[in-house]
Amino acid sequence: MSHSDPTGGLLLGIGGGLYLFYKGFRSFREYKVLADTPRIPIRSMSMGFVHIRGKAESAQLLTSPITKTSCCFYRVEIEQWKSHDRSSSWEHICTDADGYQFYVADDTGRVLVDAHAAEYDLPQTQERIVDSAKPAMATVTGGADTELLTYITYAQTHHLTDTVSRWLDHKLDRKLQRQGPLDPGKQQNVELLKQFLDAVPDVQKTGQLPFGALAKVLASTGPLADPEKEARRQNALERFQAMQNFQVPSEALARLHEHAAEGRFRLREYVVVPGQEYFVSGTCSENPTSQAGQDRNIVMKGQSEPTFLISSQLDAQATGKVRKGSIKLVLLGGGLTLGCLALLLSHWKMF
Repeated sequence: MSHSDPTGGLLLGIGGGLYLFYKGFRSFREYKVLADTPRIPIRSMSMGFVHIRGKAESAQLLTSPITKTSCCFYRVEIEQWKSHDRSSSWEHICTDADGYQFYVADDTGRVLVDAHAAEYDLPQTQERIVDSAKPAMATVTGGADTELLTYITYAQTHHLTDTVSRWLDHKLDRKLQRQGPLDPGKQQNVELLKQFLDAVPDVQKTGQLPFGALAKVLASTGPLADPEKEARRQNALERFQAMQNFQVPSEALARLHEHAAEGRFRLREYVVVPGQEYFVSGTCSENPTSQAGQDRNIVMKGQSEPTFLISSQLDAQATGKVRKGSIKLVLLGGGLTLGCLALLLSHWKMF
């Protein structure tokens, strides 16, 4: 085949079209789940998929990277301007999401929400374009470009560690599903291991290595029947307990955070702010970190029902937006697949 043979590109186009078509159908299924589930008062929630609306509340707030907004949760989409042979375009490099678990409250009660794995339909607070070749000073609603370029490096590392942590968490859940229900002791060990995985991505933010979480995991696995293995477990447990308050030296964190990204970037920020009403559709489950009978339930992404949406829109607007997006993906994917397939068949007839 010559270098001008379009077969490879057309096959890629067919593959991309099938992927968009599949993604559109998955999105349409999500719309049907949202549309068919009635909204209920928080006090009336039961275990399983729920559809609620209320105001965000949180005792713990953090500051968003771009607008410096006090929020319960933020999400920043980061793109980089990249040049290819004859064209240039914005390419997505990562999405950084961070925040605390927060409450959604209505007139009947409140429930805890873990927003990390959610899809979001939130208004954009600000879009910033920063360039390491000509950084600008601080703006009225945000920090200097140099600060944001440093944040981009942090965000890429945080996104990588968070992705690996959630992948391991997902693998653990799949393995447990195949094994069936666990006894209370083993279930506690699993929850402790998950707490350790959740703590790993925040090391560069908190400066604290999760030795305490590892110590809890080891403490819950003994005593072992094999004396030699039990001795090794005890030695490791003593080390982790001694190091559970260890803080990464501030000089090391400063060196890690002083490296600024190079290039031209576009950042879009979205936040969940206290006092704002949100529509939440997700799975109500038992809260594994509940203490003294408080916050026994939590809304999060479910294992059997992956739909998890947090929106600042009205219910009908939120579900309508999902429906429109799914239809667009189905039509785009189907059109791309059929178009590339027709061109491919036409090209093969020329041989």
